[in-house]
Amino acid sequence: MRPLTMRSKHIRKTDISTVILHWVLVITLFFSFLTGFRIATDSPEENWAQAISGILLQGDVIQWHSWSAMALGIVIIAYITFLLRARLHKRIAFDAEQRRQLKAGDQDKRLKALNVLIYWISFFLLGAAVITGLILYFLPSLLPYWIVSNTHQVLAWLIVAYVALHVIAQFAQGGVAQLLKILNPTRAYGAAALTAIVVAGLGAASLYALDRSAVDELPVLQTDAAPTIDGKADDEAWNDAPAVTIATSRGVNTPEGEDVTVRMVHDDDTLYTLFEWSDTTRSRKHLPLEKTAEGWRVMQSQYGINDENDFYEDKFGVMFATNSAIAGAGTSHLGSQPIDGKPAPANGRGLHYTTDESLVDVWHWKSVRTGAMGQIDDNYFGPPMEPNPEKDRYTGGYTQDPKTGGGYSENWEKFDTDIITPKRLPKDPRMIEELQHVSLDPENGDSESDIFWMAMEDTVPYSEAADDYPVGTIMPSVLHEGAQQGDRGDVHAKAQWKDGRWTLEAERKLDTGSKFDFALNDDTPLYMWVAVFDHTQTRHSQHLHPVQLVLR
Repeated sequence: MRPLTMRSKHIRKTDISTVILHWVLVITLFFSFLTGFRIATDSPEENWAQAISGILLQGDVIQWHSWSAMALGIVIIAYITFLLRARLHKRIAFDAEQRRQLKAGDQDKRLKALNVLIYWISFFLLGAAVITGLILYFLPSLLPYWIVSNTHQVLAWLIVAYVALHVIAQFAQGGVAQLLKILNPTRAYGAAALTAIVVAGLGAASLYALDRSAVDELPVLQTDAAPTIDGKADDEAWNDAPAVTIATSRGVNTPEGEDVTVRMVHDDDTLYTLFEWSDTTRSRKHLPLEKTAEGWRVMQSQYGINDENDFYEDKFGVMFATNSAIAGAGTSHLGSQPIDGKPAPANGRGLHYTTDESLVDVWHWKSVRTGAMGQIDDNYFGPPMEPNPEKDRYTGGYTQDPKTGGGYSENWEKFDTDIITPKRLPKDPRMIEELQHVSLDPENGDSESDIFWMAMEDTVPYSEAADDYPVGTIMPSVLHEGAQQGDRGDVHAKAQWKDGRWTLEAERKLDTGSKFDFALNDDTPLYMWVAVFDHTQTRHSQHLHPVQLVLR
């Protein structure tokens, strides 16, 4: 067997077009790996991605990944064009002769044929990765998300294996000199290179146009008969309102994804919205308190790291922005510590914030904490905040609009994964009697009569003397202090769960006059994203492209 060393001091040259295309391909592949694997770390099942988290990029990686992936596709188009225009396609032709050479006795011929075969393996892997990526980006509802996503990830790892195989095969064919060929350019095939540049430019323009077309429009029609906000959606106004269905995915407890149907109307003063989505269970078991022999404990699995996916209420999120950038207008920053000098998120997933001092408007419906008070929590994402020592959780730029009264709070003095001290107890123990008979399995739904909250006026301050509840008693952890007043209470809402489907109606002034809210008008484009939280704290479903609201 021939030793794998440099056989000649002479290093052959490679045309400069191939050199440039090769290294641009390498750079885009490398960047795609660093961003794509970071996105994969957001899934709790991907332990392999978690293992390499320390070397991956952090920040707006979803946007970066889309850019690098599109650049990769354009480079592939440019390379194919170059080979055809320069008539160099025979360089990679795997014809009958090449197939015979795989069994040739001459090692040089056999290695050359093997390298051509490896090229074709790369063509298949890269092509399949681009196709699955395009489906995830442009056609997320075409096929089951988990099938396409898992296939995309497997292809990524196979491409990593291909890169190693490619280097080994090149080294085997010609030693170090063969590897250094790609660093030794010569001018050639200028016309073919120019053609490749033109075609690549056309490809980039086509991708940009396709990207813009992926933003659907939702006409917001004027109505003379405003709908009643009662969660029933049986008003005439909704029958005439155009609808858009948004395919969301990647939410925990919703592996198949969730389609959200949205309708909106207005009466020149108020915006009325209707959101509908499927959910097999109505989940109200929001961190219930259980009496044990040692004291009260919070029923939870990962609430201590802000990643509770069992004992949590159903929620729904809506985001409005004047920027149409994918993945929430550039507010989703992934990583274990995406902001230097600021606290790391306890769950290691990332933070929401803006990087240009702007704000985006966020509606956060919480079925137990705000839904029971007939409201959506009016929030926003803004620039990263300074840490608040009085708060256990650092949320980046995610916070609430100011309020002047009302709201909700947790029924404990200080959270602990072991034993906590409640702040309040029921005035009348009979008010929580029905909770003693509910199923505590998070996968079992709750009935309309299962009340996992207590009004503040129906409680008394906690004392050991009053705490004569038996072991096993279940008590709500949510305290209602009345409807939220001020900016935070601008959005009134009512929801109803029936036959495996949530219907959420809401209303808000077209222009609240608050700097924390966006006005819907003809002057400024407004884009919307939605998210389903299926009894999960933070792992909501998501979608890349927004829907543009168009006032009619």
